[in-house]
Amino acid sequence: MELVKMRRSEKKWHSLFSSDLVDSIGKDMLVSSMLRKGSGPHAAVEQVNGVPQTIRVGLALTNLNGIDYMIPILGSDEGGFNYTSSVDQKLFKVAADGQTDATLWEQMCHAAVGSGAFPAAFRPKGIQRSVDEFGDRLPANRRLWVQGKSFVDWPGPSPTEFAFSDGGVLQNQPLGIAKNLVDAAVADRKERIGPAAHCDSSERLYVFVTPHSVKSSAQHLRAQKITIWNELKQLVNVYLRQAMFHDWIIAEGVNQNIRVLDTRASQLADAIAQGELNVDSLAKASTDLNAMLMPNREEARLHRLREQYSVEYKRVLAGAGQDAADAFVSVLATLEAAAQLEDRDKMKIVAVTADAQKELAGSGFAAFVGFFKKSFRQHDYWVGRMKTRTYLQRSDVKRILEVTQWPEETSWTTALPNPSGVTLPLGNLQVARAACIPAIIMVLLRPVLLFVLLFLASAFGCCVWYLLHH
Repeated sequence: MELVKMRRSEKKWHSLFSSDLVDSIGKDMLVSSMLRKGSGPHAAVEQVNGVPQTIRVGLALTNLNGIDYMIPILGSDEGGFNYTSSVDQKLFKVAADGQTDATLWEQMCHAAVGSGAFPAAFRPKGIQRSVDEFGDRLPANRRLWVQGKSFVDWPGPSPTEFAFSDGGVLQNQPLGIAKNLVDAAVADRKERIGPAAHCDSSERLYVFVTPHSVKSSAQHLRAQKITIWNELKQLVNVYLRQAMFHDWIIAEGVNQNIRVLDTRASQLADAIAQGELNVDSLAKASTDLNAMLMPNREEARLHRLREQYSVEYKRVLAGAGQDAADAFVSVLATLEAAAQLEDRDKMKIVAVTADAQKELAGSGFAAFVGFFKKSFRQHDYWVGRMKTRTYLQRSDVKRILEVTQWPEETSWTTALPNPSGVTLPLGNLQVARAACIPAIIMVLLRPVLLFVLLFLASAFGCCVWYLLHH
C-alpha cells in the first residue's frame, strides 16, 4: 500500500504511484547503507580472498528529451543529416579505490531509479548528463566539421539535466550494454597484460535473466484478411518485438561476422601452409593496405592476432616458415580491419527465463499486476532465486565456468521456502481484489481520475465496436 500513499510534496498528476518512496528505497540500499557501515567496501562489492573486486554496472534509460546528432554533408545548406536519439544508457565502474565514494553510489541510485521509472506508474527522473558522454560536440566553426562524422548537436550548457524514463521502453533486452561493459573491462586488462586480454572470449559467458521466454513470436498472416484493427495490433507487436530483440539481432550479426573471419583464417592458413598462395605478394599487398586501414596501430593488432589465432599461426609457421606466418597474420589483420571487427569477440549467451503466464504473479496487464500487492513481487523474486539455483547446477554451465561444485550447493538440496504465500495461477477475482484498495486510494487522491478512466474505457469500447461492425 505504501506505493499508492504519495508523499505530501509529490504532485498527484505526475505519477500513479509514489516515486519518492522508490527514491528513498534506492538511497537507503545504495548510499545510506554504506555510510552506516562506516568502513570497508560497499556490501554489493564482491571480495575474493579479502580483496574487493572492481564491479561494472550498466543501466538502460529512455531519454525523453532526446539527444540531437548531426552528420555534416557537403553541399547542404542546412549543414547535414540531423536525427534525435532517445536510446540511452549510463555506465558505472566501481574500482577498489572508489567503493566508498558516496557520490558515485548516489549517481548510480539516480540512474537505477530512472531506469525503472515505468511510464505513468512513476514520474520521470531528472539526471545530469555531460556532452562528452555522448560523443564530440558539433564545433561552432564550420571549418572544423568533418563530412560523414556524427557530432552531438548540444546547444546549451554542459552538464545539463535530462528527463529519463524506463529503459525497457526502447531497450527491453540490452545485451549491447553488457558487451560495452565487457569491452571496457578487456581494455583495462589489456593495459596490464597486453594482447592476451583478448584471448579468453571462449571462456566468457553472458547470462541473460528475463521474466519472459525467448521463443518465436512469428505469426502466419494473410494480407487479404487483415482488418484495420488487426493491423494496428500487429504494428504494436512489431514495435515491441523489435525493441525486445534489437540487441540480440546486433549481437548475432557480430557473431556471424566473427564466425566468417574464423573460417577464412583457417582456410587462409591451409592455403599458405600448402604453398597455394604467393607469400611475397600477399605480404606486400596486406602491408600496404594495413598502413591505410590502421595507421600507427598495425604492430599492436598483429601481436594480438598472433595470440588469438595461435593455432593457425603455428600451423603456417611449421608448414611454410616465418615469412609465411608473418604474411598470414598481416592478411588476417587486413580482413579484420575491412570487416570492422577489431577487439570484437563472440558473445556466448545463455538465458535464465520463466514462463510469465504460468510461473509469475506480477506479469499480467503488461507486468503491472506486481504493483498491486507486495506478496506478488515477493513470489516473483522467489521464482528468480529458484531459477538461478537450477541454472547454476546445470552441468554445461559448470563446465563453461570451470566449476565442479559451488560452495553453497550442498544447502540447495533443501527447497527454498516461498515467503509470499501466493499460489498460481492467480484468479481474476484475486487480481481484482488486490487492485481494489490501490485503485480506491488513487481515485481518492485524484477524484477526476475515475471519470478519465471511465471515458477512456468507453471510448475504447466504442472504437472496438465500430471496427468489428464496419
